[in-house]
Amino acid sequence: MAFTPDEIRANRDYFAHKLRAEKQRNDVLHALEEGEFNFVLLDTRGRESFAGGHIPGALCAPMEELPKLAAILPKDKEIVTYCWGHD
Repeated sequence: MAFTPDEIRANRDYFAHKLRAEKQRNDVLHALEEGEFNFVLLDTRGRESFAGGHIPGALCAPMEELPKLAAILPKDKEIVTYCWGHD
Protein backbone atom coordinates (compact mmCIF):
# COMPACT_ATOMS: atom_id res chain seq x y z
CA MET A 1 0.00 0.00 0.00
CA ALA A 2 1.56 3.28 -1.09
CA PHE A 3 0.79 6.62 0.51
CA THR A 4 -0.04 9.67 -1.52
CA PRO A 5 2.03 12.84 -1.02
CA ASP A 6 -0.97 14.39 0.81
CA GLU A 7 -1.19 11.41 3.17
CA ILE A 8 2.54 11.58 3.85
CA ARG A 9 2.28 15.30 4.66
CA ALA A 10 -0.75 14.71 6.89
CA ASN A 11 1.07 11.96 8.81
CA ARG A 12 4.21 14.08 9.17
CA ASP A 13 2.17 17.03 10.45
CA TYR A 14 0.19 14.83 12.83
CA PHE A 15 3.29 13.34 14.46
CA ALA A 16 5.15 16.66 14.56
CA HIS A 17 2.18 18.19 16.42
CA LYS A 18 1.94 15.16 18.72
CA LEU A 19 5.62 15.45 19.68
CA ARG A 20 5.23 19.17 20.43
CA ALA A 21 2.06 18.59 22.48
CA GLU A 22 3.25 15.67 24.60
CA LYS A 23 5.83 15.67 27.37
CA GLN A 24 8.15 12.74 26.97
CA ARG A 25 8.03 10.16 29.77
CA ASN A 26 11.78 10.41 30.21
CA ASP A 27 11.52 14.18 30.81
CA VAL A 28 8.97 13.59 33.59
CA LEU A 29 11.16 10.90 35.18
CA HIS A 30 14.19 13.18 35.05
CA ALA A 31 12.22 15.99 36.71
CA LEU A 32 11.18 13.56 39.46
CA GLU A 33 14.76 12.45 40.04
CA GLU A 34 15.98 16.04 40.20
CA GLY A 35 12.99 17.26 42.23
CA GLU A 36 12.61 20.20 39.84
CA PHE A 37 9.22 20.44 38.19
CA ASN A 38 8.88 23.19 35.59
CA PHE A 39 5.38 21.89 34.88
CA VAL A 40 2.22 20.92 36.75
CA LEU A 41 1.69 17.15 36.93
CA LEU A 42 -1.96 16.06 37.06
CA ASP A 43 -3.06 12.52 37.88
CA THR A 44 -6.39 12.19 36.07
CA ARG A 45 -7.43 8.94 37.73
CA GLY A 46 -10.14 8.87 40.37
CA ARG A 47 -9.51 10.01 43.94
CA GLU A 48 -9.48 6.46 45.30
CA SER A 49 -6.79 5.37 42.85
CA PHE A 50 -4.79 8.53 43.60
CA ALA A 51 -5.00 7.82 47.34
CA GLY A 52 -3.73 4.29 46.68
CA GLY A 53 -0.53 5.64 45.14
CA HIS A 54 0.63 8.35 42.77
CA ILE A 55 3.73 10.05 41.43
CA PRO A 56 5.19 12.31 44.15
CA GLY A 57 4.35 15.93 43.41
CA ALA A 58 1.32 15.11 41.26
CA LEU A 59 -2.03 16.73 41.91
CA CYS A 60 -5.25 14.73 41.95
CA ALA A 61 -7.41 15.88 39.03
CA PRO A 62 -10.04 13.29 38.11
CA MET A 63 -11.34 13.69 34.55
CA GLU A 64 -14.84 14.65 35.71
CA GLU A 65 -13.38 17.50 37.80
CA LEU A 66 -11.09 18.95 35.11
CA PRO A 67 -13.50 21.64 33.89
CA LYS A 68 -13.73 23.04 37.44
CA LEU A 69 -9.99 22.68 38.12
CA ALA A 70 -8.94 24.28 34.82
CA ALA A 71 -9.85 27.72 36.14
CA ILE A 72 -7.39 27.45 39.04
CA LEU A 73 -4.44 25.90 37.22
CA PRO A 74 -1.48 28.18 36.53
CA LYS A 75 -1.46 29.75 33.08
CA ASP A 76 2.31 30.19 32.99
CA LYS A 77 3.30 26.51 33.33
CA GLU A 78 3.01 23.48 31.11
CA ILE A 79 0.28 21.07 32.25
CA VAL A 80 1.21 17.37 32.07
CA THR A 81 -1.43 14.73 32.67
CA TYR A 82 -1.18 11.03 33.30
CA CYS A 83 -3.47 8.15 34.18
CA TRP A 84 -2.88 4.41 34.07
CA GLY A 85 0.29 3.27 32.37
CA HIS A 86 1.06 -0.14 30.97
CA ASP A 87 4.79 -0.26 30.20
